[in-house]
Amino acid sequence: MFKKILRLCYCFTPLLTLVLAETGGAEVLIQRTPDSGLQPRLIQGAEGSVHLLYFKKRLDRPAAREGNLYYRPVHDQNRFGPPVKVSSQAFNLQTVAISRAAIAIDDTGRLHVMWYVADAAQYFYARSNLERTLFESQRPLASEFREGVDAGGDVAAMGSSIAVVWGAGALSREDERTLIARFSTDGGLSFGEELQISDQQLGACACCSMAVDFLSPDSLAVAYRSAVDGIGRHMQVLTVAGILDHKLRLQYRPVNALQEWEATFCPLSTNDIAYDGAAQPWLVFETMGRVVQMSLRELSRPSWLGEPFNETRQKNPSVAFNHHGERLTAWGESVSHSRGGRLNLRSFDADGVEMGYRLTEEVQIANFSFPAVAALPDGNFLVLH
Repeated sequence: MFKKILRLCYCFTPLLTLVLAETGGAEVLIQRTPDSGLQPRLIQGAEGSVHLLYFKKRLDRPAAREGNLYYRPVHDQNRFGPPVKVSSQAFNLQTVAISRAAIAIDDTGRLHVMWYVADAAQYFYARSNLERTLFESQRPLASEFREGVDAGGDVAAMGSSIAVVWGAGALSREDERTLIARFSTDGGLSFGEELQISDQQLGACACCSMAVDFLSPDSLAVAYRSAVDGIGRHMQVLTVAGILDHKLRLQYRPVNALQEWEATFCPLSTNDIAYDGAAQPWLVFETMGRVVQMSLRELSRPSWLGEPFNETRQKNPSVAFNHHGERLTAWGESVSHSRGGRLNLRSFDADGVEMGYRLTEEVQIANFSFPAVAALPDGNFLVLH
């Protein structure tokens, strides 16, 4: 199989960019997050626009971890729009990836952001105006179900439906923890009550992140790690329907062997969901130190993504599709609490055939950070870290 080799080049930006040496396929452009930002999240709008959320330390306290979330539109790999502050109050960055902030965009182009503040033991939400030039004051989300909040939640948007989801319950009883959701049907103007949406008998891993996305304005897919009997940390895929009529119906899909992970320790894992050109959702996640890919419409069975560089754990995957149906997933290896690890990636064409992209030089992810992937309007892929 022909392998497209990635090479290093230095462009007009001071950030490092990698491009394909040969033509004939999408370019993969890799660089640091602008503004010396950390923990980037990239999302794609329905019309092809790309949007960046990241954490930036306060300039007056560079040695501290205190800072704010910022948003910037992405024009191409080297041009970003002006930064817009998202969080109303500065907070301390959590150095582990599981506490990362989340961003979604609705059909009107309004942005919705959710993040976790450990010092306050609280999740906060803020939404932008339609022009994405200003964010409303942040609002706390958790009240009744606030015990044991310990990792990042996720936010999703479709039409005027907005969902925010997090895990709660006693940290010492992971086998009894559940997922909590609040839903909005007016574009985030208001949210309903806090609802338990998961099977309590499955538990919920206390320090693993989750991924959620709408299948329709009335149906939500939730991918999270359970804690069956405190050790069954399997990747669960839950569908929550009946959002619009407030009559929730829950359905779990079968757990494949590549989703199973028995461990007495918390894996500190994250997942990601993206839609392909046929509007089919795909999930990437970690099982036993390896990154797994899976279609949520059961068009394909779960499969390993790629061999590690060496015997190290693969973590923090991010996935995106371009308008040709090509798919790119990036993740980190040799990751620790403070070290971002070494970047690895795999790309597939619209038929699911691996395209053979390889990094010819080692790329170290910024400390305290992780990769984020998006497809640019021209079909090329952008990877930030």
